[in-house]
Amino acid sequence: MRTLTILFAAALAFFAAKSEAAMDIAAYQSQATTDNAAHGRCAKKAVNATECVQRIDWAVREGYITARAGEWGKANGFYPVVDFYDRTVGAVCKCGCFEASTLIRVTKGGKVVDVEAKDVDNSYGLVALSKDASLSALSTETFEMKARTQGSEESKLYVFTLEDGSELKVTQHHGMLLGDGTMVAAKDVEAGQTMLRADGVELSVAAITREATNQDVYNFETSGAEAVNHIIIANDILVGDLTWQNQLQAELGQVIVRQ
Repeated sequence: MRTLTILFAAALAFFAAKSEAAMDIAAYQSQATTDNAAHGRCAKKAVNATECVQRIDWAVREGYITARAGEWGKANGFYPVVDFYDRTVGAVCKCGCFEASTLIRVTKGGKVVDVEAKDVDNSYGLVALSKDASLSALSTETFEMKARTQGSEESKLYVFTLEDGSELKVTQHHGMLLGDGTMVAAKDVEAGQTMLRADGVELSVAAITREATNQDVYNFETSGAEAVNHIIIANDILVGDLTWQNQLQAELGQVIVRQ
């Protein structure tokens, strides 16, 4: 009987310790802001939305974060990265990607080409805006690929149909450059706003729909040092790379490219 009592007490102490150690919603939000603003903190750990949800559910179940923190993480696309050595949440990172057939502007062998996202690997250079790019002069240069992510996607993609009939399909947290130079998440774009074609032409968003996909989604990160160096070209439209889901997330809503 005494042995059972001791075991029961130990179990209670274990679950109490897990509960006390769980990161609450305020701490989770604070760490998400800090980690995604710190260069190099999350880029290597980025995952797709399906895995984001799986990691969040696991962290809640194991007592690393509270249920409320998990709900906020799912709603806003932030997943915990757990340090298994000291059993703590080491970072809180963001996710978001391109649909598989999206044409990404890259270079190989000195030539600039558009290649489907599913076929782009680290043998290609990524074409992105240069440091001195402006809305009136969208100059570009080639950067090495620093990171590449791939994975399945349960949430429906955002499908943007532009006034010229072109389309772009991305996950909800993907960074989108608006015509006024502001970067926002895909889920925050509204019909009637404009996006920029690579040649500088401003195109109105004619329609926004949602579409499921059973293919993997992809994203890439340039090696550029400036925020504008992380604006790449997809389906001939200027959009953010992986960095805008991670380190630069705190800068969403701000003007990134000026006149």
